[in-house]
Amino acid sequence: MRKNVKSVIAGLVALNIVGCSQAPTEKVSTSLSMTGSSQAATVAKYKIQHPWMSLFMPSAVALTPPAMTDSSGRNVTLNKAWVVIKEIEFKPNETEDAAEIDGDEIKFRGPYVVDLLSLNPAPFGTAELPTGVYRRIKMKLEKNATLPAEAPMGLSGNSIYFEATVAGNQITYAADDGTEFKISGAGGINLNDNANLLVTIRLADLFKMIDLSGVSSNITITSSSRQPGVNLCPLIDSSAADLYTCIRKGLEKAGKFGKDDDGDHEIEAGEDEVED
Repeated sequence: MRKNVKSVIAGLVALNIVGCSQAPTEKVSTSLSMTGSSQAATVAKYKIQHPWMSLFMPSAVALTPPAMTDSSGRNVTLNKAWVVIKEIEFKPNETEDAAEIDGDEIKFRGPYVVDLLSLNPAPFGTAELPTGVYRRIKMKLEKNATLPAEAPMGLSGNSIYFEATVAGNQITYAADDGTEFKISGAGGINLNDNANLLVTIRLADLFKMIDLSGVSSNITITSSSRQPGVNLCPLIDSSAADLYTCIRKGLEKAGKFGKDDDGDHEIEAGEDEVED
């Protein structure tokens, strides 16, 4: 009897030790939003170095970005740029280009209808996320969402809708895509405290990687009218043979995901980021 009692006590002690060693994962409150940006690598943003200068100028000044151009140097004026995101998911501790890891997935559920030209990012909400380093975010597109009144009619039944003018010619792009696209890459976001995370599509970078020199009239680009061409976007996908693929894949290539520590709706040098 005494031996059995000792065994039970030993077992309880062992369980207690295991329980103590398996402390619950620490979580932090994290907000997530999405925006577009005309900021490119050549667009400067600076902070005033001398406090007395703030009497004449604001403490942070965004320089007027240059006109967007395509890879051939043609001017691009973007008039509408909308995407619809069904859900967002990301996991901690994945490495660049790693295969999927089984386990719980953290998701923001939409759909979220995002005007990439809006001055204010579209908020996706706040979630309690495990601490760790994040190197990949995946977003699933939604083509059948109920749209707000301000959304363009061309977005109905589609997940992506752009209107642009290239050298006086109107381009309309509409994608009825319901697949995922991801942003992953070098570096990572170290979530060790409450944070504001931002997904941004660098629109100037997107068009700078696509050759639109073959556009000589108004065109509509869809999954059934892809507008074929040769060597249209080698920096995005050297095998791409049409503008539909270039723009769709270019969204990933021009995407950035990181912390917006200063709340200026941009991911800048010094702020943790992941980019394709």
